[in-house]
Amino acid sequence: MNKLLLLIVSIFIFQSNSWAQNSTGNYLYRCNEKLVQVVMEDLFTPPVATRVHVYPNIAAYEVLCKKNKNMTSLAGQLKQFTEIPDATVTVDYSLSACVAFTTVAKKLVYSEFLINDFENSECTAWLKINNKDSALLKASIAYGRLAGQQVITYLLKDNYGYTRTLERYVLSDSLGAWQPTGPNYANALEPNWPIIRSMVFDSTNRIKSIPKCAYSEDKNSECYKLAMEVYNQSQHLDSTKKLIASFWDCNPNILRASGHFTYFEHRISPAGHWIGIACEAVKNLNLDEYKTAQVFTLTTLAEFEAILFCWTEKYAYNSIRPETYINRLIAPTWTPFIETPPFPEYTSGHSSISGAASTVLMLLIPQPYSFTDSTEMYIDLPARTFNSFKEAADEASISRFYGGIHFMPALNNGLKQGRELGSYLVAHLKTL
Repeated sequence: MNKLLLLIVSIFIFQSNSWAQNSTGNYLYRCNEKLVQVVMEDLFTPPVATRVHVYPNIAAYEVLCKKNKNMTSLAGQLKQFTEIPDATVTVDYSLSACVAFTTVAKKLVYSEFLINDFENSECTAWLKINNKDSALLKASIAYGRLAGQQVITYLLKDNYGYTRTLERYVLSDSLGAWQPTGPNYANALEPNWPIIRSMVFDSTNRIKSIPKCAYSEDKNSECYKLAMEVYNQSQHLDSTKKLIASFWDCNPNILRASGHFTYFEHRISPAGHWIGIACEAVKNLNLDEYKTAQVFTLTTLAEFEAILFCWTEKYAYNSIRPETYINRLIAPTWTPFIETPPFPEYTSGHSSISGAASTVLMLLIPQPYSFTDSTEMYIDLPARTFNSFKEAADEASISRFYGGIHFMPALNNGLKQGRELGSYLVAHLKTL
């Protein structure tokens, strides 16, 4: 048997087994892995990425609620969300869940053809191991489309479209206000994100962070001391700290220069990094499709809500970045180890997302659980091993200090807020 034939056979066996073993959630982590890749390709901002990831997972979860009566629909639990209709004919709910996921994903991304190709390959693999039952395939796809369309109707009411019509951000001339930084001095990213609809929280149950310290240029002030912490740390970065800063950078759009040419390098988002960690967990533990759906749905929901909380505070506080403060008062030519992202400093988005996602995973995945995170190997960064999700979140947070883009309170308070949010979601949303 030649190498090409062996490859074809091995691919067929992999696809067949993955669909034949419907007790596992293989197709759900394949869906999420593919969507992470497409989000990178389409260069979505970190807030938008959380929106792209959460709604397809809600769609898949809701379909599986029809298959497993021990699962509780999110209808009536998420604001304005209603239950999808029952199937009126026999369907394969697993395939329908996959199609519901891809149907919603295609609505949210630019590279729709990549999701479409993925969906076709999944349906082809399913058909091969289900005796070419085209009638069941057609019915299952139709039900997946129906469920997906209902979720699309829901997501179109979240104010995202309205935020695309609003004017650009107007800079403040206050001394303590955020200012654009190099190398491209981009305008503020997603300043209108705070008006996006929360699916869970309102003024009665919103989790707030500790207020930031007051701006001051006095060398004895807390503000100045925090800036000196960042500056002094930058002067003593060893190889380990540089690796940690790079591993968790997760800047989806890094500007690179080569001679007379400049270009943008597509990277994974903070949300995508934690989805990668979740993918590894559900694969390693061979979780069934119901548990897998719960893990992905609550993790992506926690990321979505964490960014919404974080962005609300970022633009309310409109806080200066270390790079601007240090250039103004300490070292005029100083630059951080990683690129400062174009939005206000307080609180840290990566800390918020990491706190929320890690807490959900810790509460849903059997503990203790140690793991190796290979998410960044695609950019030649070595895998890192952690004893717990909490340890990984702590490292993700402190990486922003090593990178020189955050003051410590933004990290500590963002992490704390994210963890409280994650705990709240798992405690208050009935799922499985």
